[in-house]
Amino acid sequence: MREESQKEQFSKEWWVAHTPVFLAQSDTTAGFLCADFTKLNAIKGRAKLQNVLLTLDSLEKLKNLVRPPAKYKNKIRKSTKNTFIYRGKHALMLENPCNANLAIRVVRKGNVGKESQEASHSDFLQFFPYLFSSSANAHKCKFDLDFACGNADIIVLDKRGLQESNPSKIYKVSNVNLKCVR
Repeated sequence: MREESQKEQFSKEWWVAHTPVFLAQSDTTAGFLCADFTKLNAIKGRAKLQNVLLTLDSLEKLKNLVRPPAKYKNKIRKSTKNTFIYRGKHALMLENPCNANLAIRVVRKGNVGKESQEASHSDFLQFFPYLFSSSANAHKCKFDLDFACGNADIIVLDKRGLQESNPSKIYKVSNVNLKCVR
């Protein structure tokens, strides 16, 4: 049994180390996606351990990482283009033990049969357990297509192309309240 858990840990570490940096249009803006948040921070010129947004394609994956407070479960489930920061113990705390906060964004498919921005990005995310996400620009700079394409290992294009638009709203979730951060 211990041997199996070592194999799982090895495969996870291998997956994180060998995941390329993707450039894709999300449902909000063009962004870099990678399983290793330190790669994204290096590309953007930020501090190595700065927190990066975690992007998932389903609420089931969210339940495996954190436990949202019962008071806000309905809002989190129904939200679109919103990010929620969860504080406390979570499954990915070992990767960045400096900070107990984890910003997670769930991009679910929209209405069935209706082609939407959320559906396109969610279809891409479903192939990964999770991906860290950051806007495709240098730290504190505007979007530059040459910079974005030059720093991505794989460019994922769909009919929307690549463009900068408004980022998601960010809320900090606690058991007592919900605070808008951005």
